[in-house]
Amino acid sequence: DFDPDPDPDPDFDPDFDPDFNPDFDPDFDFDFDFDFDFDFVDLRAVSCDWLQGSGIWLELTRDSPARFAVRLALLALGMRGTGTMRNDLLQSRIWLSATVAMLLLASGCGREEATDTDPSDHTAQARSQDVVQPEFPDGDPSVPPELGGPGFTGEGWETVEPYALGDPKAVPGGAITTNIPEWPGNIRMAGTAYNTWLNYLIRDLCYQSLLSLDPNTLEYIPVLATHWRVSEDQMKFEYRIDPRAHWSDGKPITAEDVVASWRMRMDETLQDPSAILVYGKLNEPVARSKYIVEVTAKDRNWRNFLYFSGMSVFPAHEIADIPGSEYLDRYNYKLTAVSGPYTIEERDIVKPTSITLTRRSNFWAQDQKWNEGLYNFDKIRFLVVRDDNLAYEMACKGQLDFFLIQRGEWWAKSLPEVEAVQKGWLVRQKIYNDAPNGVSGFALNMRQPPLDDVRVRKALQHLYAREELIRTLAFGEYTPTDSFWPGSEYANPENEQVRFDPEQAVKLLAEAGWTERGPDGVLVKDGSRLSLTITYYNEGFEKYLTSYKEACSLAGVEINLDRSNRETMWTNMMERKFQMVMINWGGLVFPNPETSFHSTLAEVNDNNNLTGFKDPRVDELCAAYDVAFSQEERRAIIREIDSIIYKSFPYVLAWYQPCQRVLYWNKFGMPEFGFWRTTEYENAFSLWWIDPAKATALKDARKSGSALEVPPLEIHGWSKAQ
Repeated sequence: DFDPDPDPDPDFDPDFDPDFNPDFDPDFDFDFDFDFDFDFVDLRAVSCDWLQGSGIWLELTRDSPARFAVRLALLALGMRGTGTMRNDLLQSRIWLSATVAMLLLASGCGREEATDTDPSDHTAQARSQDVVQPEFPDGDPSVPPELGGPGFTGEGWETVEPYALGDPKAVPGGAITTNIPEWPGNIRMAGTAYNTWLNYLIRDLCYQSLLSLDPNTLEYIPVLATHWRVSEDQMKFEYRIDPRAHWSDGKPITAEDVVASWRMRMDETLQDPSAILVYGKLNEPVARSKYIVEVTAKDRNWRNFLYFSGMSVFPAHEIADIPGSEYLDRYNYKLTAVSGPYTIEERDIVKPTSITLTRRSNFWAQDQKWNEGLYNFDKIRFLVVRDDNLAYEMACKGQLDFFLIQRGEWWAKSLPEVEAVQKGWLVRQKIYNDAPNGVSGFALNMRQPPLDDVRVRKALQHLYAREELIRTLAFGEYTPTDSFWPGSEYANPENEQVRFDPEQAVKLLAEAGWTERGPDGVLVKDGSRLSLTITYYNEGFEKYLTSYKEACSLAGVEINLDRSNRETMWTNMMERKFQMVMINWGGLVFPNPETSFHSTLAEVNDNNNLTGFKDPRVDELCAAYDVAFSQEERRAIIREIDSIIYKSFPYVLAWYQPCQRVLYWNKFGMPEFGFWRTTEYENAFSLWWIDPAKATALKDARKSGSALEVPPLEIHGWSKAQ
């Protein structure tokens, strides 16, 4: 094991080779293995200093305690010479034979390549997959038109004429590099513990569903299906799959893939009770033909069509004949054949340092109007940087292209003093849109005392001095959360604003029987001390936790702080092995209270009902919500649910941010609105591109020390945000 987040090299110059292209060159690819003995390896991981600087990528596998096989692949050319190469290799204590070193250098020096800042010339070159043509590009002629085959007219079906979702000015090519805080526990698209931010992003870029929602209008648009049909009673849904659609291995996408994808989600050995809850409302889909799939609902539910249409489809020829348990094992760090614009090649899963997505050359829909201006980057790289401060420094130095600003201090205090920001090279920006806000705070395990008492839980909320912390530590950048759907039309405006009030907290604790204090000042009841543990992973949040701990101590509540890594914390959350855990949930465009607050999930592991919340009225309202086909009725139901949950205090709520703060180098093009109306910052990986003119101007400005025009500090691209 080695630390992938060392202190940055003080002598490292991120601009030492502005023409360096770290993209894979399909014209020159060689692999060779050789063995050697040594006692110690010190790979200075995000010392991608030398990994990127020399153009060499290493994958190490241990054969014995003192013996390694090193697989070297030349991913990019343009190395600067033997001295730099030799010094970097010596620095990493990897000794190569002179023959091997000369082979690398002879192959690499003198080659001229297009660069990340000159994307227009190497769009096709950066893709390493072989183009696989489907057997029937226009559809299987054995399938009659009325069953979706060639000649299908679509009469009586719904569809939408295609239009561009991206910006026609977008230029394809190049790469974008960002960070993730830890090595992921998996990169699976289904099953236990798969529901992470990174997996959702991979899913959206590598796989497709039958339909999608226009992220601006929220109207249904075709993806794998060209047409769809809904019965008058809203109980039967039919889809016609595009005969041109095919997997990355060349096999056609058919109705059987949809059936297999549903079956997999219903497999109990996949350990995903939330998926069973959602897709179990539907009967097993039926493949009416190669291109027509039909599914019927068990009960009327306006979300049945939404969820089935949006279900990611997987290849039946890989998943149909294996149980869910085998899928969990086989595909933990491996993708099936994919249908979307990107894939992850095996060599680009470099544990524990990075994961890279590669744009596919054989994406079946790349020339469709829907995809005009989208999926522009040839490579999307995620570097594992465990320390938030180091990641911030890397972004400021240019070692990361794109960075989410998670601390108010960085935004308000540090970044205005950074020379690159002042000169317009590095852009800090707030982008406002209608993306739903999630919930952040401390989830309370209500299954066990003392957190099974609502008075104790409300007291803990009263001890959180949120407004003061926002003002003093977060530079006023946030808004206290008073709803489980904050900042949206679903938030109940009648919810009580529970603010910092230590006296009220002590009163509530006394009502719950916590009246006596032990010699250490901690409240005692029936021989038990009022001692609670908060589990968290983000070191940057410790200043808030320390303040909360002090406030609780004055009220007689002992707070222990337990810093964990994300993977361990997530596992313990799913197994309900916690008292209080710091969590930040993403938001949904269409609320789904069932998967987080329904009683059927309260005592079941591996779902989002972390707190064990149960309420019969909420269960009733969830059922009513399912059959509420008008937005006005749905809004009223969610507001009532919000009120009930809020009064139960299953969370000590924190705050939310009504915009998205990003930091990026001034070489990107984007639509004038920045992000789509309902999406979050990861939208940049689909929508942005490297602008050749901006990239050249940035390169010249950094060389000369001159300033660029500073982009606007805020983007208000949508009416609600304005």
